[in-house]
Amino acid sequence: MILELEALGFSGFYQGIWDQGENEYRETHDMKYGDYDDIEDLQLLDDWGFSPDYRDNIAKLYAETYIEHINDILDIDLKLVGQWVRSPKYYNFSTDEIYCKVEIDDLNKLVNHLRALCNDSRYKEDVIETIKQNHTSCSGFISYMSNVFEDWMEFIAEPCDDRYISCLIGYLVNVIAPGSLRGLNESIYCWASEQGYQMVNPQTDDAKDEWELYLKYRGIYTEYTREHPICYPDPNRPGYHTTDDWDDYKESFMEYLETYEEEQKRKAALAAQPVIPGLLEE
Repeated sequence: MILELEALGFSGFYQGIWDQGENEYRETHDMKYGDYDDIEDLQLLDDWGFSPDYRDNIAKLYAETYIEHINDILDIDLKLVGQWVRSPKYYNFSTDEIYCKVEIDDLNKLVNHLRALCNDSRYKEDVIETIKQNHTSCSGFISYMSNVFEDWMEFIAEPCDDRYISCLIGYLVNVIAPGSLRGLNESIYCWASEQGYQMVNPQTDDAKDEWELYLKYRGIYTEYTREHPICYPDPNRPGYHTTDDWDDYKESFMEYLETYEEEQKRKAALAAQPVIPGLLEE
C-alpha cells in the first residue's frame, strides 16, 4: 500500500534558507564575481531565476534524503515511489510542505514497530509531550488532531488517514535523534547549492534575447546600457518592462551597433592609409 508522509523539518521556499526569491537574486548577482563581472549591466536581470522545475527537483532530492534518514533512525524500510509539493495560497500561517509517497509491504508490521518505539521507556514521555505541544488547541490555534497519546497509538493503524503516522514518524526521529531533522534541512540545502541545483538562467523570452546580445556583443552592449538604460517602465508595475519596451530598446541598440561598426571600419581604413612624407605634423 501507499502512504503519504510529510517531510518534517523542511522550512519551505518562502523566507529562511530555501527562500527562492532571495536565492535567485543572490545567485544572479554573484555571477559578477566570476566570468561575468559586468552582468549587472543587463537591463532584464530581474527576469533571471531558477529553472521552472526547481521546486520539483528539490522535492525529489529532499524526499529521497528524508526517507533514507528515517529508515536509518527508526530501523524501518519505506520505499519512496514519488513526492509532491504543497504550497499555501498565502504564507501568513504556513509554508511549503514536501510529501513523500512511500510503499510499504505490511502496515501492521510498521504500526507495531512504531508502537514499540513509542512505548519504550527511553522515548515515551518525550513522545507524549511532543504530541501535547503540537496538537493542543489554544488561543489562535485549533488542532484538528487528538493530543492524547493513546488515541495516536490507535489512529496510526488507520490506512485512510496518513496524518497521525506521518507526524509520529517525524516526532520519533526527533526524540531518538534530537535536532536531526533541522540539521537535515540545512545539510540538504548546502549539498543542493554545491551540486548546481540553484543555477540561474534567463527565464523570459526577452531576457534570453538580451543574454544572446550580451554574449555576442558583450563589450559594446554593456557600454551602451550604461549610457542608455531602459527608460520605459510600466507605471502600474514599477521596475517591470513590457515586451514592446524591450523590442524598442533592442532596435535602438542595433542601430547604435550599426553606427559603431561603421565608425570602426572608418577608423581602420584611416589607420591603413600610407603615411605621405612631408605631411606629418611637426
